[in-house]
Amino acid sequence: MSVPNRTRTLLLALAVAALLLPACRRESRPAGSAPTPLSQIPEGERSSFLLNRGIRFLADGQNSEAVKVLELAHQADPASARIAVELARAYLRDQKLGKARKILKETLTSPAATAEEKGRGREVLVEVLLAEGNLDAAKQACAPLLEGGNVSAVSRRLSGMIAYREGDSKRALSELNEAVRLSPGDAETRTALGLALLQVGDLPGAAAALEEAARLDPGSESAVGNLAKVYDRQGRDADAESARKRFQEIHEMRSLRQKVEPLQVKGAEAYNAGRLDEALGSFQAILKISPRDPEALAHLGSVYIALQNLEEAERYLKQALDVFPEDAFALTEMGRVRALRNDLAGSAELLQRAARSNPDAPEPHYFLAGIFYAQGRKEDFVREKAAFERLRKTSPMPGVIELPETPGP
Repeated sequence: MSVPNRTRTLLLALAVAALLLPACRRESRPAGSAPTPLSQIPEGERSSFLLNRGIRFLADGQNSEAVKVLELAHQADPASARIAVELARAYLRDQKLGKARKILKETLTSPAATAEEKGRGREVLVEVLLAEGNLDAAKQACAPLLEGGNVSAVSRRLSGMIAYREGDSKRALSELNEAVRLSPGDAETRTALGLALLQVGDLPGAAAALEEAARLDPGSESAVGNLAKVYDRQGRDADAESARKRFQEIHEMRSLRQKVEPLQVKGAEAYNAGRLDEALGSFQAILKISPRDPEALAHLGSVYIALQNLEEAERYLKQALDVFPEDAFALTEMGRVRALRNDLAGSAELLQRAARSNPDAPEPHYFLAGIFYAQGRKEDFVREKAAFERLRKTSPMPGVIELPETPGP
């Protein structure tokens, strides 16, 4: 398919205009964001909107906030099994195990819940029972998850964790290796595999698994802390010290979050209101407290894009990605920078990584659609536009330029 040069220039201008918009409405990264007011969401969409926001809080480790939001979602739609399961997961993360068990019991006996929803609920129940130290009950609850020929990666991981705690190393390794095969990008599974390998004395294997877990989730205290132990046992003193230092940085970063959160909120509110100098001041103040805060670095990159200072934008976004290489928001913003510099191939690669890192985020698909439209790539444009339209239903993007209709032949 070809597009006349004059038309292509006009399409590229449209895409660039969209790229310059303040896309970081920040719903794609809830921590420190100024969330879209609930009053702006149609009543029939509020439970889905709250569910999506709660899931993002969980992904960012803001467990108490996730509980609050998901409780509101549950109140808005008490019959939704998916909301109930995610609320139970939030209760688990927030150490409210009794509440988690109660809502899961209701879900597992609900005639309205689908088989898939009950399966996910049972997986969370196993995690709750493991957290309580009730190994026999966890094993009993896990058994139905292992029946049939389509066992999930999560179920395999849970079965492996149970075997690990029972001291059955052979079964633990079998289950965890299968979980890794099914979901190679899951850091939690890699961490569990590392611990099982450590249990049998396979130090090189344990180190490799935990290194990969730490790469996939640089903020994982469990992966980094256990990696330091493995390095110690290998006699790799310098590596062990480096891992301990990283573990301390992660711990300090989490404790600093409470201090910087008001500044994050203030900065995001200023950004969304167009007060860019005020936003810069807030995010720069965060870096004085926590110089490697990946979210503040990514926010600064986003603000500098809005100011059309691409050199500074790229500098801060590179720092953010050095800390968290697969951060979906920073990847998206770096993709915008590349596109604005007319590196459309590089931009598309970054945006596709962002979409893989956060499958629920509409922003990467929005910008990919704009790039493919400008390039006249009809099929790719249609695919990305459809993904964007689907995802924006639960993650609204108010104020963006609407994507055009399909480009002509």
